[in-house]
Amino acid sequence: MAKRQPLNVFDFAIRAEKEGIEFYTKAAKKFADYDMKNLFLKLAKEEAAHLKLFTELKMKADTLDIDQILKDPDIDDYMEAIVQEGLFPKGDTVNKRLERVDSPAAAAAVAMAAEKSAILLYTELARISRERDQKKLFEKIVKEEKSHVVMVRNLRADHDPAYAALAFGRFF
Repeated sequence: MAKRQPLNVFDFAIRAEKEGIEFYTKAAKKFADYDMKNLFLKLAKEEAAHLKLFTELKMKADTLDIDQILKDPDIDDYMEAIVQEGLFPKGDTVNKRLERVDSPAAAAAVAMAAEKSAILLYTELARISRERDQKKLFEKIVKEEKSHVVMVRNLRADHDPAYAALAFGRFF
């Protein structure tokens, strides 16, 4: 395995948010369903706000010379695995993933998996953060990502009766 450069904690977050923005923006264009399109656009907008925040915080940390590098190779590998196996497993791209998404319910399933991966990522970043304010920020983002899971779940249930039956015990 090739040796890679150590990553700044914000690099993981920035990468995840960029992938989320791209997926949600393209998914919104793919489907005509009003609610689905609006949810994906809303999620893309929220991910863009997260991206802006993480980019600003990384610049601030760099300016203040705050050490944000993951030094433990086990943690670094674990974080890389979370990001790589999250929304886009290695070798997969937004376009490849969307080619296989043929219904609003399938798109919602992909979004649900991505949001769960984001929760895992930001929970871990909060856990390993050395700065108190940074830890609080990641915890706040976790709460937002959890609200995304609820939004996606509800919309998925509206488009997938079998999922609705499992999630809510109801049939349409």
